[in-house]
Amino acid sequence: MRRISLILLLLLSLNISAQIVSVEVHSDNSVTFRYKADDVVTARVKSDCLLNKKDNSWFGGKMRTKRMHRDSTGTFTLTTKSLEPEVYQYRFIINGIYRHDPCNKDSAYVLLHQESIVVVGGNPQADLYLDRTDIPHGRIDTVSYYNATQKLTRYILVYTPPAEAGGLCQHDSLPVLYLLHGISGDEVSWLELGRLRQILDNMIYEGLTQPMIVVMPDCNVKNKLMPKRRTNLLHNMLNYAALQRGDFEKAFPDMHRFISENYKISHNRQNRYIAGLSSGAKQAANIVRDNPSLFSVVGLFSPVLGKKQLPSEPDSAVFHIYVGKNDLFYKNGCRFNKRLEKANVAHTFYEHEGGHSWRNWRIFLTEMLKVLNNEE
Repeated sequence: MRRISLILLLLLSLNISAQIVSVEVHSDNSVTFRYKADDVVTARVKSDCLLNKKDNSWFGGKMRTKRMHRDSTGTFTLTTKSLEPEVYQYRFIINGIYRHDPCNKDSAYVLLHQESIVVVGGNPQADLYLDRTDIPHGRIDTVSYYNATQKLTRYILVYTPPAEAGGLCQHDSLPVLYLLHGISGDEVSWLELGRLRQILDNMIYEGLTQPMIVVMPDCNVKNKLMPKRRTNLLHNMLNYAALQRGDFEKAFPDMHRFISENYKISHNRQNRYIAGLSSGAKQAANIVRDNPSLFSVVGLFSPVLGKKQLPSEPDSAVFHIYVGKNDLFYKNGCRFNKRLEKANVAHTFYEHEGGHSWRNWRIFLTEMLKVLNNEE
């Protein structure tokens, strides 16, 4: 009896915010945020869902802060207006201190800190970002391997499709997509901010793309495995010289060899693809240039490219360029598109509203996956 009383006392002494629904999406696409703790004097929410108008800036990432109000139960709440279907980021500001939502496991590391995530569905695109409980899910492996070229042990995340969707258990080999992040990210960025797992699970289930293995490496060649810390834009900019030298591209064959030896990927060039965003697009183009027989399709999202990224062989791969009209690198993408035309390289050029942001990159990924559905 004494032990039970002690347990009850301990539970009552815990921060009771864990007992509430901290973020709730309603049927009209409004969202309610909640926070409750004994020591709260002031509470605010900072989020991109609170903006008065759509963020069409070249970089994206604008947020607005609003005050939460205490209700009769002592819970601080804020309910938004009806929102456009999208992935939104938010943080609480409790007694003047930033905190990510302790009750929400869905979060992402953005530039320098952790942000909580809420997804508002309601259209075909945003519904792909939702975690559905009624469909099979792929697996995410966190893998380390020794890269002999770099003489470093590196991290890779690998998505493998569910067996129910015609995955590893039903195929001798599967198509493979290498997916590269930008200069502010790491191997987890496409999983957290890009919603890679949700997009693949939903698109495979709906028949919008084929089952495939997706490899997400850490493209920052100076990042060592241990101690592993989440990277940020400043840290990666300090290592910009290594990015310019193409150190990651030189070490890529070692990683591809490791994946080939440990996963059932296709040995047919027609079933091997690569894509990257921003500086990752430059790395993807360099890898195709240096390995003209390795890939059949390359996706370039908001690319930062020059003449040196043109393929060494015109028929080495089909290029798909995706850019936002408000993107800082929009003109850069247009120039590279013209260079491909002049070099008689097979390619497509896709424009979308918006800027250099994950809102666009998630769309670009889904568009490319639809293209790959026709590559079987």
